[in-house]
Parts: sequence; C-alpha cells; structure tokens
Amino acid sequence: MPVASLAYQRILVPLDGSETAEFAVPYAVDLANRHNAELVLLYLQYLPALTSEADDAEQIAQAKASVVDLRNRLHADGVHAREAMLESRNLSESLFQFVEAEHVSVVVMSTQGHMPMLRWLFGSQFETALTTSPVPVMLVRPVYHKIVVPLDGSGWSESAIGPATELARAHNAEIVLLHVYQSPVSEYEAQLSLAGHQQLSDQTYDQMRDQLVSLRNTLRHEGLRAEEHIIRSNNPAQAISDFVQNEEGVAMIVMSTHGRTGISRWLFGSVAQKVIKNLRCPVTLVRPDQT
Repeated sequence: MPVASLAYQRILVPLDGSETAEFAVPYAVDLANRHNAELVLLYLQYLPALTSEADDAEQIAQAKASVVDLRNRLHADGVHAREAMLESRNLSESLFQFVEAEHVSVVVMSTQGHMPMLRWLFGSQFETALTTSPVPVMLVRPVYHKIVVPLDGSGWSESAIGPATELARAHNAEIVLLHVYQSPVSEYEAQLSLAGHQQLSDQTYDQMRDQLVSLRNTLRHEGLRAEEHIIRSNNPAQAISDFVQNEEGVAMIVMSTHGRTGISRWLFGSVAQKVIKNLRCPVTLVRPDQT
C-alpha cells in the first residue's frame, strides 16, 4: 500500500506579540522553504482584554507592527509570508475555523508566549483540543538562554554589564536588565553621600525606568539582544529569585558584589547571598574594581 506524501501548501504560526511565541517561526520557515509553501503569521488577540482600553490599543498596535516587521524580514529572505489577525472570545474555536477556512496544512506553534501558549489558547482541556485539530500541529518548546543582570541604579551595580555582555556574545544569549524598585530609605543616605551617590536616594521610579531603557538601547546598538524589567518590591533578593524562577530560559545571573552602600552588602548581606542560596542557575559575581 503506497504511503501518501506530505504536501504542505500553507503553514500557520500563531503569535501573541511575544518573542517566545516567535520561537516557532524558524521551524515554520524551514518547512515552508522545503515545501515551497506559504507562511501565515497569525496574531491572536483575546476579547475582552483584561487591560484598560488605552493600554490594550497600544499593545495591539505594537504587536501588529511587530508582525509586519517580521513579515518584511521574511520577505527579504525570500520567504512567501503574509500576516493576519484574529480577535475572539474563544481563540481555540476561532483558530480551528481559520485553519479550515484558509486551507492551512499544518500549524507550527511555540508552547510558550506571554503565558503558556497551550493553556492560553485551549484552556485546561488543551490536550483534548489538540487531538481534535483538523490538521497536524507541530509544538516547539523554546530554549531561550537569558542572562539576568540585577541593577540598583548605581555605577557599582552596572559594573556587571561588561562581563554579562561578553558572556551574551559568546553564547548568543539575551541580556535582561532587572531593577527591583524600593522607596528611598533614609538609613542609606549617609553611605550614599560618602560614595558620591546622594542623588540615588531621590531617584524616582520613572527615572530608574528611563535609566534601564537607556542601558538597554545602548546594548541593542552594540548588536546585542536586550530587555529591561522593573519590579516594585521591598525584598530585592526574593524579587530577583522569583523573577529568575518564573522567566523562561534564564541561564545565568551576573551581578556586582557592590551596590548602593559601597560596601560588599550584595555579596555578604541581604541580596547576593540569598540569591545564590535560592537559585539553582549559575551566579557570576563581579567586583567593580575587576572591570
């Protein structure tokens, strides 16, 4: 009995605006090239959104622009690709309807997105939903290596960025600049003044965010993949640990032994020691005078 050959004519990649969802794109591109197939980049938007209308509109606009940019890059590489958008209160049902209406041959999707993609699309019954899919579904699990650099706003903490960039280049990793924002504490003012960093005690949330964005843009200008995150917490060590444990693909933390106080508080005090104790991933400690 002859075995039917695969004839993929249209390949669909569901996207949600996140880089982890885009991890499936190279696999879909490889299939499209091998089968001379069309690639459909489908942005999914859940309705009703949980965010405010203004924030939601901005998020959708950014996601659309990201998908268009991705399509243009694929066109430049000779890939026959187009983008589409799907808004629905029942994404799994709408997705399967789109698959049938557009005569999709196979769905290639990441298991991760802004949140786990399978549960986001199909809810708690995702296994049942997948088995009822009208076409084959290729699932891709992201292996996304990231290097987290905790920063407190001081030049001392930024001394870890140099060694982190060297590691990122060597391992093709992304750098994540992480700040745990705390309200200024009066007990630090004397040490800050001695260290020449008195202005840090008055640093606002917006100023710290702008500083992180500036550092991120500098890294991107140097050809590195970089993102920034800022978290409100009065427990930096726990906040750093929680972030690393919940963030997909973190391979290492690179942090300075000196923070705002100018003494080795991060190493021997309340931050680095606890981070080392709480996490299983490698932690690289950098003294400012070593950079």
